[in-house]
Amino acid sequence: MKKYIAALGLIGALTACNCHTGNRTLEGTNWKLTKMAGIPASALNGEADFFTLYFDAAETTVHGRTNCNRFFGAYELKGDKLELENMGMTRMACPDMEYEDAFVKMLDETDRYAIDGAELTLYDDGRVLAVFEAVDPATVENAAK
Repeated sequence: MKKYIAALGLIGALTACNCHTGNRTLEGTNWKLTKMAGIPASALNGEADFFTLYFDAAETTVHGRTNCNRFFGAYELKGDKLELENMGMTRMACPDMEYEDAFVKMLDETDRYAIDGAELTLYDDGRVLAVFEAVDPATVENAAK
């Protein structure tokens, strides 16, 4: 009987877990860049909140961080069409600014997105620009402090 109860508890915990599996939504999910031309893996993994995105549905705003500066702006969704608008950012000078420049250019070129499980892909005219993965909000928030 104890094994049966323990098994039920484990099943309940697994089904309640909103881990890195299952479909995510664009809005309300913290996204971290995992692949993008022009940005090496060593730069992507510099800090937990490097190259991140967060879309706030209530405000229709997007914000995040490059490898140096924080950015913010508005976005518009129409089906799988995505347009980032009125983008602004802090302007600190840092090493490897070419990675930030590439990331910002990618955001400006984005016209569509797709989500497969916990993976977000951004496109421009059918060409893959960047791939992100859903991350635990605490990881990004703790790194920002």
